[in-house]
Amino acid sequence: MLYRETIQWVETTHYLGVTPDKRLTWSPHIDQVRKKTAQRMDMLCPLLTRVLLYKQLIRPMMDYACPAWRSAARTRVQRLRVLQSKCLRLTTGAPWYVSNRQIHDDLGVPLFVDHIRALTASFDSKLADVGTP
Repeated sequence: MLYRETIQWVETTHYLGVTPDKRLTWSPHIDQVRKKTAQRMDMLCPLLTRVLLYKQLIRPMMDYACPAWRSAARTRVQRLRVLQSKCLRLTTGAPWYVSNRQIHDDLGVPLFVDHIRALTASFDSKLADVGTP
């Protein structure tokens, strides 16, 4: 005996992390993504605000005139690197066993030496473009 089942039509379906609707307007999928994003932003907002404050208020003080002091001894620059790492650790509330490199990578903040190197390279390239009067 042949058994036939009818397929029920539905307005939306969830397949491989995507929620298309029958007219392919993607409205349910976009609503779902917006909801998840809003929830995660609420959780991360204090962290994002702290990192933003670090980048806008603290790092510029540390960067100031770096092309002039780039020839400073490594031990002197090391002090600023330690200060940056302490600041980012305080910002994230990361426990002692999380490496500084991991914190920098997760926040998208380059290590201090790399950041200074990029700033001075940018300064040098702009300086090379300036003609001598």
